[in-house]
Amino acid sequence: MFSVQGVYTDGTVIINDPVPVNKEYDVIITFLKPSEQAKNDITRDMKIAALNRITGVLSDNAITLEEAREQRLARQ
Repeated sequence: MFSVQGVYTDGTVIINDPVPVNKEYDVIITFLKPSEQAKNDITRDMKIAALNRITGVLSDNAITLEEAREQRLARQ
């Protein structure tokens, strides 16, 4: 038994290094953590969603960012 490192993306596992076998093997695939790109995508998506919420609040209500923040805090 040995381990190799790779990345799962769009339904495909891509192995980073050559695998030193030339016959069929049973394998176990363990998902360790999100890749750095996935983390960056999630962070970017969260920032865009936050910006969209702020933009929507400002355009819908014609209030300042500080007023929007105060309203949000008051709702909590």
